[in-house]
Amino acid sequence: MEWVRATRSAAAIPLGAFAALLPVPESGSAVGAELLARARHALVEGSGDRRLVLCVDDGHLLDEASAALVHQLVAAGDAFAVVSARRDVPVPDALRALWKDDLCAFVELEELSRPEVEDLLGAVLGDPVDGRSVRALWELTRGNSLFLRELVRYGLDRGALVEMGGVWRWRGEVAVGTRLAELVGTRLAALGAPGHDVLEVVAIGAPLEVGLLGPAEISALEDLEAQEVVELRPDGRRRLVDVAHPLHGEVVRARLPRTRLDAIRRRLADAVEAQGARRRGDLLRVAVWRLESGGSGGPDLFVRAARRAVAAYDWPLGTRLARAALQAGGGFSARLALARGLAGTGRAVEAEELLAGLEGEGSADEERVAVALARAGNLFFTLGRAAEADGVLVRAERAVSSHELRVQLAVERAWLACSQGRPSPALEGAHPLLSSPGVSEPVRLRAAVAVAMAFATRGRSDEALAVVEAFQPQARRHRDEQPLHEAQLLGARSLALRLAGRLSEATGAAEQMYERELPMRSQMNTAVAAFLLGSAWLARGRVRSALHWLRESAALLRETDVTGFLVPVLSGLAQAAAQAGDVQMARQAAEETGRAPWPGNRLFGNDPELARAWSAAANGEMSRARELAVAAADLAESRAQDGFAVQALHELCRLGEPSAAAPRLAALAGPVDGAFAEIAAAHAQARVDRDGAGLLAVAERFAEMDALLLAAEAAGASAAAHREAGRADSARTASRRAMVLLEGCEGALPPTLLGAPQAEELTPREHEIALLAARGLGSRQIAERLVVSVRTVDNTLLRTYRKLGISGRAELAGLLTSVPKD
Repeated sequence: MEWVRATRSAAAIPLGAFAALLPVPESGSAVGAELLARARHALVEGSGDRRLVLCVDDGHLLDEASAALVHQLVAAGDAFAVVSARRDVPVPDALRALWKDDLCAFVELEELSRPEVEDLLGAVLGDPVDGRSVRALWELTRGNSLFLRELVRYGLDRGALVEMGGVWRWRGEVAVGTRLAELVGTRLAALGAPGHDVLEVVAIGAPLEVGLLGPAEISALEDLEAQEVVELRPDGRRRLVDVAHPLHGEVVRARLPRTRLDAIRRRLADAVEAQGARRRGDLLRVAVWRLESGGSGGPDLFVRAARRAVAAYDWPLGTRLARAALQAGGGFSARLALARGLAGTGRAVEAEELLAGLEGEGSADEERVAVALARAGNLFFTLGRAAEADGVLVRAERAVSSHELRVQLAVERAWLACSQGRPSPALEGAHPLLSSPGVSEPVRLRAAVAVAMAFATRGRSDEALAVVEAFQPQARRHRDEQPLHEAQLLGARSLALRLAGRLSEATGAAEQMYERELPMRSQMNTAVAAFLLGSAWLARGRVRSALHWLRESAALLRETDVTGFLVPVLSGLAQAAAQAGDVQMARQAAEETGRAPWPGNRLFGNDPELARAWSAAANGEMSRARELAVAAADLAESRAQDGFAVQALHELCRLGEPSAAAPRLAALAGPVDGAFAEIAAAHAQARVDRDGAGLLAVAERFAEMDALLLAAEAAGASAAAHREAGRADSARTASRRAMVLLEGCEGALPPTLLGAPQAEELTPREHEIALLAARGLGSRQIAERLVVSVRTVDNTLLRTYRKLGISGRAELAGLLTSVPKD
């Protein structure tokens, strides 16, 4: 194989592209046809007995002689050639003749789609890349593999593209390196001065309303559009202009002198304000232009923009804008905006000092309430001081006279109660307000979020979904000033659907939330959506998909978590890892839940117990696992989180204690909405009864809801029950069904599946001791861990060997396929 790399410089020399492959010419060497013949002979001779494979990169840059040489080699059958060429530039006639004369196939390569970019990045880097980084790289390169390669190389060299917890992510804004800027800049260098000046304005303001440009600039714009440097599109009654490729804008902005950059920003801010700044996004655009060009805006502009940024969870931008407001002479409102930004960036103590000082300064009820809401949120979510947070809201409620403002404070108390894992007081405080007259739509929307989430955790999924359905249109109407509520309603929808057993729909709702959050600037909301996706896939038994999303969520939250949401994410990660058979990852994630800050948010409060339960099970400690599952169920029931209680009790059944789970599941199956609670109760009772037919029926019902791992476990238990009753044919049928279901679980290897069919006959204690022995623990070590005698361990192992038909410990690991590997 020989490589030929064409360049513009070599194109000025006949056969310049082939110079490195040809012998040094003799004095008075041939020209024209003889030159081509000698070159062709040298290449063919050099390949020996094997057919020459010729790879030509950038074939459009070949000189005419080199292009003719390629054509002759292919036409004569002397070479198999692969030639790449740009489709937007002229190609030498000899190359064009290759496909026109059917001497080769012509393949037009399209730009990569976002999923293809994601797959390519994962293959190159060895681990998946988080969705926000994939989206940024795809949008900037538009799927151009050359541009993508240069960006990745630049990110790796500069330490911007880093691996965190098994997930690659780009830290900060994606930037363009020198090499890529040179690649893109060559096309822009040919533009004349008028066109280049307009392109600079478009690059700063894009997408930019054409009406903001002058007549001469609009005329130059037509030339730029003809050269495919910019593109115009309608937007209602307006026309917008944008750069044709995002990298054009990046390169132009990177090369602008600071004085020119600031002048354009000030000009655009003036122009948009002159038109009223009424369009969505105008407020933040104008404020950022003013800020980045020297802070020439007034305090009111920066305060309003800071509020908008904080509402969208863009805490760093909100903090910058609030500081600009203070510098511009802003007082109370600017300090309040700064406190909110500081709280969101993890500087909660500074925020509390500011807010405590502001609490006594508010001169109007609106200001007092604004401070109380901000302070309560900081105390509760970031500092974990729930009682103080509630006290702040109660004092404010007593101090204000406006009914609307008191309602707003009451709604916030309900939301904090829901977030603390207390759905009953949340519903008592917020549910009546959904139909109460005199409550504004934004306040009613906040109440709806609390009600939907509280209903979901109570197990009243039907009511939760009805609230989401009713209030989603309002959330869309208030997307600009309250962007978080639309995402929260989607999150409540995904949770309610998952707990009800409508797993495909739950996945779809989480995907919708994730796609909505990707273009936003909130890593926190993206991480929550990824957590919901991971939880949905785990419920469906797709352990590798679950691990993918939960690892991405954890990677994002390790940088940005200020509310303690990392703890439930790590808890889900531990459960998914245990069910995938990765004991080390399960143990590490469960241990990290104990180290991670966990201030006030206890919505998923029983998840850490379940994480420790599954980690213990993966480690062979089944008794400990069952104790922890009971603790998780007790905690959920004590808080009236019946939806979570059903989940925890079913995990207890899976972990080998169906007799303890069955009566409690039966009691909850009625009050809790959805098919899952009913099937979970039937599963536990059928295991208690050793009802082979009933267990297989449960397996099919789990399969119908796409809970494949649960279905496989139930079918495996069915096989064991049939085998124990002497029904060999039924046992084989159930065992085959279990194997088919398990094939869809992405290599799941949970400690709840023992492997060999005869292993299903083991009691919970035999199961536990067999797993520990298979991992290499001696009888005394097992006895100390389980607090039993060595004789008990040895006797139990003897009974286990007889049931499994083996002679000793050495054969255990081969039969128990779920033995975890460290």
